[in-house]
Amino acid sequence: MAEGAGPASSVELPPQLRLLHVVDTMDQLEGLNDGGNIAVDFLRWSRRGIHIAFEGGQSPSLSVWTTETRTGFRTRPKRAADLFTIRFVNSGAMSHDGPGSSDIVVGFDQALFTSFEDMRFEWASPGFSSITATVSRDVMMKGCQALGGSDSNILPRFATVVDPHTPALAALRRTIGLLRDRPMGPTDETDLITPLLQELLVYQFISAWPTIGGSIGSSSGDVADRPVRAAIDYIEANLRRKIEIAEIASAAGLSVRLLQLGFKRRLGCSPVQYLIGRRLERVHSELETFEGLTVQQVAREWGFSHMSDFNRRYRDRFGHTPGRLDRSTGRRSAA
Repeated sequence: MAEGAGPASSVELPPQLRLLHVVDTMDQLEGLNDGGNIAVDFLRWSRRGIHIAFEGGQSPSLSVWTTETRTGFRTRPKRAADLFTIRFVNSGAMSHDGPGSSDIVVGFDQALFTSFEDMRFEWASPGFSSITATVSRDVMMKGCQALGGSDSNILPRFATVVDPHTPALAALRRTIGLLRDRPMGPTDETDLITPLLQELLVYQFISAWPTIGGSIGSSSGDVADRPVRAAIDYIEANLRRKIEIAEIASAAGLSVRLLQLGFKRRLGCSPVQYLIGRRLERVHSELETFEGLTVQQVAREWGFSHMSDFNRRYRDRFGHTPGRLDRSTGRRSAA
């Protein structure tokens, strides 16, 4: 589980699709602490009462949620969890005891990276709010290996508190926000987009977060056309099934970082953008060609299980909603 408000590691407990907790009384606080699904106990900040609200979702390897508190709170760990926390603070401040009992403070408009094992006690100020993701150590390690094309089992030293205003960290924050609003459990096998976003979050973090002593797999070399063509062919052959970016990179004989570099230079987009775009084009083609199919039927066939997200992506790509009809013919308009 992450530090502060949030879900527990699902290695021990089955994941919940959505998490929603609002605590306004001491009875509710005790119920939350006794519920068994969090790895910390919550304590009052002061005698002024208690208010904590968090919402999000979790999967076996990733959790994402928002936290708000009017009164502030304290936490203390009650269970070991081999997880890393990525937190963007929107308001207020949070401090915790770090390694060697040093006090680490992260405040308004800052971002934090830390491991659960380094956290002892936390204090969130009144008015604190944040959006947070936790990633398991195994997933972080696999991401570093895939991105850099290495079998090293040593993680880089990521900075603890950073300024989140670079374009790359802003993109990471947006991905965390997208995942917070999606059910993240393993129940919907038709959802081909959420697993991509989860994988993307890890690669974005590794690529964007400042490190101490160098970055992962940095390369300024060019990528030949042939590996990129092989990656495109692999994507086209597997559009209907769940597919990981690391899998595409392996088929092309590249690291994930070089795959991303090759797509950016050759196609002007990332592998994830290309893959989602091709699925959107398949939906568009079927909606314009076949009568009697609903938008939801076709969207789900191509892996879009969250209709609000699908409608936004479709409109951004084609300039209109997927269900718009031509008034003169009664058919969906391709314009």
